[in-house]
Amino acid sequence: EWECGLEKEGTGGCRTGKGNEETESAAGSGPSLKYGRWYSLRLFLSRHGALVHLPQTLYGVDEVDARASGQKQFDYVDPRNREAQIEMEAIFTDHLRKIGAWLPQRTRTVGEDSGVYAVEASVIIPVLNRAATIQDALRSALSQQTDFPFNVIVIDNHSTDGTSERIDELASSDGRVIHVVPEETGLGIGGCWNTGINHPACGRYAVQLDSDDMYSGPDTLQRIVDVLRSERCAVVIGSYMMTDFDLRPIPPGVIDHREWTDSNGHNNALRINGLGAPRAFHAATLRSAGGFENVSYGEDYGVVLRLTRDYRLCRIYDPVYSCRRWGGNSDAALDISKINAHNAYKDSLRTRELLSRQQMNGKMITSL
Repeated sequence: EWECGLEKEGTGGCRTGKGNEETESAAGSGPSLKYGRWYSLRLFLSRHGALVHLPQTLYGVDEVDARASGQKQFDYVDPRNREAQIEMEAIFTDHLRKIGAWLPQRTRTVGEDSGVYAVEASVIIPVLNRAATIQDALRSALSQQTDFPFNVIVIDNHSTDGTSERIDELASSDGRVIHVVPEETGLGIGGCWNTGINHPACGRYAVQLDSDDMYSGPDTLQRIVDVLRSERCAVVIGSYMMTDFDLRPIPPGVIDHREWTDSNGHNNALRINGLGAPRAFHAATLRSAGGFENVSYGEDYGVVLRLTRDYRLCRIYDPVYSCRRWGGNSDAALDISKINAHNAYKDSLRTRELLSRQQMNGKMITSL
């Protein structure tokens, strides 16, 4: 039998044996865990030997949670699960320390930016075949009230459903809309973002708006840029309200990622499944970090992991963005094969980032 726990100094892990016949582990004799015993054991074993994955199916389970994937993905930010998440974070942070991947609080900020830009901020909207929603997103962006000039760069990924015509309709009456059709075909969302941030019209800051979402009010862009300016963060992430197509709030409501802490958020980011929205970046810093991977899932997660390896992240904890759930969402109800593919990709991002952080610390380990 295994006993897993945490010691007062923050070390933790598992032990086994009866009486005095204990196998020494990373745990010592800390208090037993309430939620994370298997998790702690899994991490402990990975520190003491290679793990082999057998790809074939070996057994089956009955599905007891019939919710769609788009609902399940927010369980880790549900306040009802907060106690469990705190325990999991402590286990994982201890694991990072033991494998040499833990980083102290990131305080680095963006240096003075003396660049000359056509605008202070650019709203970046990648889009492919969203004729039903693209004008809502554009009008939301164009309605922003700011004390600085901004534009809206729409990267139209060769749409064929009338999206392009709807973009042109608004662009013809408002010069702030810049309609970009990439030369390349088959770009992912990340590749479209790279096209936007490398466009000559890109401003000092690049701010996310998905093609089927909307800003919550006319002050969203101003609030985000105010934080980017005053805090000089490389990245700012706001909070959002889950809504239906008509902007009526739906469960789970506000997603604000209050699990984030300045002291450990950049470490815990390697454990959780997402970091929130809307995301905004100091564009030059984003470019210097290599931009986005050319994929259409996890590209945002990967680039924020990369930035928080070095830079401080800032947050806005009240909702400034409406994330609409509707029949055209690409991630609202995924089948199990797609969920597995997404999870595998995010795990690959975590593995690469762990290795990079170990290299920063001058340590390498063969088993993760």
